[in-house]
Amino acid sequence: MKKRNLMLQTVGCVAVAFLFLVPLWRLVLMSFTQHDGSFSFGNYTALLQEPRTLRAIGNTVVISLAATALSTVLGVLFAFVVAYLNIRRKKLLELLVLAPFIIPSYVITISWTSALAGNGEVNRLLRLLHLGPVNLYSLGGIIFILGICNIPLVYLTTVNMLRKIPRDLEWAARASGCGQWETLLRINLRQAAPAIIGGSVLAFLSCIDNFSVPAFLGIPASIPVLSTYIYEKAISFGSQAFSMASALAVMLSVVAIAGSLGISAFSQKEKQADSIRADFSERILLKDKTRRWVEWISIGVFAVIDLVPLLTMTAASFQDLYGQSFSLKNFSLQNYRFLFTNSGISSAVGNSLMLSLVTCAVCILVGTAAAYQKLHGSGPAVRLLEACSSLTYAIPGIVLALAMIFHWSAIPGVYGSIQILLVSYVTRYLILQVKGSSAAMLSVHPSLEEAAHVSGSGNARMWKRILVPLLFRQTISSSLLIFVSALTEMTLSSILASAGTKTIGLSVFNLQQSGDYNLAYAFSVLIVLLIVCGYALVQYVCREPVKKEKREKRRNAGLLRLYPLKASQKMEESVL
Repeated sequence: MKKRNLMLQTVGCVAVAFLFLVPLWRLVLMSFTQHDGSFSFGNYTALLQEPRTLRAIGNTVVISLAATALSTVLGVLFAFVVAYLNIRRKKLLELLVLAPFIIPSYVITISWTSALAGNGEVNRLLRLLHLGPVNLYSLGGIIFILGICNIPLVYLTTVNMLRKIPRDLEWAARASGCGQWETLLRINLRQAAPAIIGGSVLAFLSCIDNFSVPAFLGIPASIPVLSTYIYEKAISFGSQAFSMASALAVMLSVVAIAGSLGISAFSQKEKQADSIRADFSERILLKDKTRRWVEWISIGVFAVIDLVPLLTMTAASFQDLYGQSFSLKNFSLQNYRFLFTNSGISSAVGNSLMLSLVTCAVCILVGTAAAYQKLHGSGPAVRLLEACSSLTYAIPGIVLALAMIFHWSAIPGVYGSIQILLVSYVTRYLILQVKGSSAAMLSVHPSLEEAAHVSGSGNARMWKRILVPLLFRQTISSSLLIFVSALTEMTLSSILASAGTKTIGLSVFNLQQSGDYNLAYAFSVLIVLLIVCGYALVQYVCREPVKKEKREKRRNAGLLRLYPLKASQKMEESVL
């Protein structure tokens, strides 16, 4: 038995190393490889002597820091509003705040370019107010879009921590003579500081990892950042193209890994609050007039950020020509007719749906199995899998794509196929399912497994009758993020996809780069609808079963509202 376990652990470690570590190791080696096959720091030296490299590094730092500052200010502000103030419609506000987390960043970018088009209604209004026009194809435009895309990252880490701050500390500060705002600054803000810093670091890493926003806005304006500069080097011709791209990728990875280690340090401080129960009560009671102003200003800000660009993009998707004014005379379904009849678009949608579903299935099986082994005393293979999958998720997607090219191109028939995209997606998103399944496993009491074994059930029967029903809802819910990420993924496919394996994200990118803006708008509208349908389906599948008594109560309540007299008579008859 011990020999068998040792053999399984060895095979598992080798498989994990082959899929996760070897590609990254080949990337590092390629960054030191010269055209004659020798190893040196020549690629790094040559890159740092290029003015465009220094410009890309400078732009990356400036954009990431400025966008992180914007995300942090808005994320912390609205986390405070939702956690502490007595405003209404908090669920609506939270939905609007989290919308950029659900919608792909390139769709947000496209929606804002449609809203702020040169001759668009928004810029016309800004001209009348002497405030415009606004040009998104600039350094400021990239900072703004990345800033609003990463607000949910700061918001989620902060709002959870704010709710866990004990009210006893606030009462003690108030009893010591501190005012309400002084208490918030000296007690609440200080207690939430680790979560705020952790969320800010996460937003910073998301900025340097993001490829779509700088690609859509920076490439047309010749504003290079490291992610797009790596892409330019990788697709360029020359004997040292891949070596130069690898050296840039290693530089970017070092920053990303260092940031991930920083997040781990701050998360250790946050874990001290895990045992504290979140307090959802309102701590600051505003007067009715002030409350209404705060409520509608908050909702209005995010309605402008989220809904106005989407509505503008939807309206523009029904125009034949780019830049036309909105009117019924210009209304047309030509763009949607093209999308539904074009074989290339249909193939891209089919590829993305298939990849996202298979990626979800593989991640659920492997991630849940790893989570189960981890909970029951994992061996080295599971620990290595968790560490390696965390690493491949922490490094930027463009870096992982390069590593996959160097690794899988040595195996005939893999590079350029749908299989390399599937392996890349699983490698990229597996850690999300491992974490989600681990949290789900903690809700299953060990006594249930022990009772199954005592009653004579084997492992297969125990999983079928006990674990699968208990884990189903939480596991499917956690896999939803994997499904949406894989469905709308663009960074990996921008380098790994071939003519026959294009995906949704790459197709939108190609439409936008080729100047077919209205087609890109229409495709983005369909992507948003597809995401909404996916979320609705998961919510329906994972809904709590409604008992017969609850259904009767709901039916009687509905009847009572519509037909008070008849409903009361029917309820009396059912009682008798």
